[in-house]
Amino acid sequence: MRAADAQASHDPIDILDLATLVVAASRLIGGLASLPLFKNARVSLTEWLALSVLADKEGVSNKILARSLGVTGQRANQLCTSLSEAKLISITHAEDDSRRNVIRITDSGKKQLGSLNTQLQGLFTEALRGKRRPLTMASKQMRLMLRIVQDGTPELAAKRTKRREKKKAEMDRPDDALSKE
Repeated sequence: MRAADAQASHDPIDILDLATLVVAASRLIGGLASLPLFKNARVSLTEWLALSVLADKEGVSNKILARSLGVTGQRANQLCTSLSEAKLISITHAEDDSRRNVIRITDSGKKQLGSLNTQLQGLFTEALRGKRRPLTMASKQMRLMLRIVQDGTPELAAKRTKRREKKKAEMDRPDDALSKE
């Protein structure tokens, strides 16, 4: 069965459901941003996201950070300036190219991120009554929808996803496995 045939066999979505989802996502983001825990920590929602990316990826460039956050390079620079002034990240020149900066989360930044994550986890565990599955499923569906929006069609999103998975699998293989090929 071709992809077009498979898609035609699915029931079409109710566009009102999509609109409701977009409104709910917007309200969730606005609600998260106004939580007292962010204000008390003097960290914005976007800065928390930046710290999360930096904790996950050790030593990234401004370009990679911007792409990971879905913001412009200029906005990523602003975030880095703010986080650096708060001593939550460090910015150094790359060893191989002094024109490129490497951004890393500091110990203080890790501590701040850990505190925020613990508070958020408690808040959402209570709200979902410990049921993780709905959040995991919603997250997967949102990532899929985001890929479709970014790539234009479900077919392009599926192709890109396969390429990403193949590239990740190649990167995860040990070097000696590559030399045997």
